[in-house]
Amino acid sequence: MSSFFYRFSPFLLCAVFCTVLSACGGGSTTASASSPVTISVTGPAKVITGDPITFTAQTNSSAAPISAMSWRITPLTLGASALAATGNTDCKTVTKSASGNDWTCVLQITPPAKLTADYTYQLTVTVVDSKNNTASSSANLVVGQEASVTLNPVAIVGGTSNVTSGSKASLTCTGSGGTSNTGSYAYQWVVNDAAGLSLNITAPSNATTDFTAPIVTTATVVTLQCRVTDDKQKTGTALQTVTINPVVKPTIVPISTSGGVVQAGAIVTLDGSKTTRYDANGNQVTTGTIYFYWKQKSGPTVTISNPNSSVVTIALPTDIVTRTTFLFTLNASNAPIDSNGNSTEPVQQVDVSYFVDALTPIVLTSYVPTQTISSGYSAVLSASATSAASGHNVYFSWTQISGPSVVLASANSSNAGFIAPTVTAKTILVFRVSAGYQPIASDNPGTASLDLIVQVTP
Repeated sequence: MSSFFYRFSPFLLCAVFCTVLSACGGGSTTASASSPVTISVTGPAKVITGDPITFTAQTNSSAAPISAMSWRITPLTLGASALAATGNTDCKTVTKSASGNDWTCVLQITPPAKLTADYTYQLTVTVVDSKNNTASSSANLVVGQEASVTLNPVAIVGGTSNVTSGSKASLTCTGSGGTSNTGSYAYQWVVNDAAGLSLNITAPSNATTDFTAPIVTTATVVTLQCRVTDDKQKTGTALQTVTINPVVKPTIVPISTSGGVVQAGAIVTLDGSKTTRYDANGNQVTTGTIYFYWKQKSGPTVTISNPNSSVVTIALPTDIVTRTTFLFTLNASNAPIDSNGNSTEPVQQVDVSYFVDALTPIVLTSYVPTQTISSGYSAVLSASATSAASGHNVYFSWTQISGPSVVLASANSSNAGFIAPTVTAKTILVFRVSAGYQPIASDNPGTASLDLIVQVTP
């Protein structure tokens, strides 16, 4: 036995069988509940050469000497060739203990000479003692196609794959071995089990081909067989399994390239045009309509024009005195979205944040902070805003603080004017200019101011 196990060691699964244990290779042991007979079987589970092999059965009866022992060989693979040779199936040659209660019977087997696929055989040993107590044990033996002396080619196919209805399912097959002198093979793909579907193989005579997965409502498994034929017309086969999954509604992944730190008064763009749809298998879906809705979540309220567009433009306020966060949300769905962000389909969201810093403070200066004019003459009041943020408008407003009332012209520009009133003594008039990044009003007096003095003489 030592030489036997050395030869088949990569493929052997030796097991011991008793009346309460399963046999090697998936077999079983049976006996009546009260039977005192036990059996153990030792042998290979699979072989890949055509050399003779042995199975050893050892039995014991605690009630009486063994009276009979035999083997039965049953092919389990449909169309399997008979074993080339068997020996000692009737156990005429046994080893017995002195009491006769222990027998050992060795079965000799030679695999069949010609195999077109892997063949499985069931080996069953039956034992009877002199009191008619009976037990049986079965073991399975797989003879690999490689054991064939005809050297049929071997077909190797791609592994199990998953595809979605409507997509291409790839089939790959490679031939090896056989009796080919040229190393070339002919290939043929056929449907083995279509699970009730209609499968049309694109190029059934190619080693690599495909078919379009039909529409299914639940995951469905189909199998296809590749037949490899060498130039001696010997054939090997293998099965490739494909799972077809139903088409599912795509999931939207909203993406915005907007956000960041900007200055007050900036005009910003919220861009959700890179939003993408994927199905449950992670494949990108390029058909169908994506619906959008932009909504403000936090920060001083601003106007979002056309919020149902993928890209919108927003003017941020200029009256920001400290860094302020504006948070906007991009909503995307496979169906229209209402103003509350609801849709008949699931809504996916992504937030976009803008951090808005205040504009550079305005500093007012005048090249004529004080001046003297005579009654009845025109006076010009002039101011300029320095350090103002580039690209932003500065608004002005002039008011009179003291002195005889006059009518100011161009009171909302950087330069204002008036006609000096008639006085009988030197008289002081004071004017104040205010400036800001928004129109000056009572609720927005501006962020900078400067007083100018005018002395009127008689």
